[in-house]
Amino acid sequence: MRCRKLLMGAAIWLPLMTATATDLPERLRDPHGDALVVSHRACWKFASENTLDGIAACIAHGVDMVEVDVRTTRDGTLVLMHDETVDRTTDGHGAVADLDAAQIAALRVRSRGGGRTSTLTERHPPTLAQALAAARGRVLVNLDVKAAALDQIMDVVEAAGAQRDVLLNVPLDVPQAALQRAHAAGIALQVLYLQRDTALSPQQALRRAAALRPAVVQVMFDDPAVLDIAQRELAPRTRLFVNTMTNDIASGRPMRLSADYTDQRALRDPASVWGALRAHGVSMIQTDEPAALQRYLRASDMHR
Repeated sequence: MRCRKLLMGAAIWLPLMTATATDLPERLRDPHGDALVVSHRACWKFASENTLDGIAACIAHGVDMVEVDVRTTRDGTLVLMHDETVDRTTDGHGAVADLDAAQIAALRVRSRGGGRTSTLTERHPPTLAQALAAARGRVLVNLDVKAAALDQIMDVVEAAGAQRDVLLNVPLDVPQAALQRAHAAGIALQVLYLQRDTALSPQQALRRAAALRPAVVQVMFDDPAVLDIAQRELAPRTRLFVNTMTNDIASGRPMRLSADYTDQRALRDPASVWGALRAHGVSMIQTDEPAALQRYLRASDMHR
């Protein structure tokens, strides 16, 4: 049975869900919990990337978590924007760091992933505070920090009362003070491990990640053997997160974040990609194809 609802002027279909959104914070913090579907840049294919409409589309489709990118304006406001400049995704020009919050808010966002073939919409780039208000209690939010201070992000999260709703990305060398503050506030952390960017062996790096007591470790790798190491070092106590996006939205070039575990392959043979990742203990998958991933997990009886 389905119900129809009006979303920002467009009719959409909402599936009736058996699990409620209030379960999500507990599921995120349960390393043995069922798989979570993470939508890259907030369901951009249904709306525009990093927008409130994108977040609403993810909520409407029952996605577990939206990923958004955070940058700081000239006057210190945190806004959602992936690129260093606003050129690709809006009708504006220039670096986010050179524009103030009012200038950013006045921009019109382009459809889907932006670029020259996109159309202008009536959407506007939201602040982080607006995004958290839209998501709170409805969907989890993965905060990808592009250019922002961790303390300021946590200030905004705490002001929004969203400590249980977010997953904050931090590097292996996260400052101790930020780590302690996040733990004290109950903010779930995701430590980022990119194999090609560290001189540490995978085992050394993943043990260092585990020592930070994160809820999640995101593994980005060229060598699939990293998955076996991550499963041994982390999976019993920590959720493993893998990206399967195929190509960068802006350039169209391969993202190369998970060897050949890509959405492109998964659409042809989901068991060889998403199924194989699940077999390696991966319980969070970030994708540009959230609906297809949901269908696969449900059919495989691995997703609520």
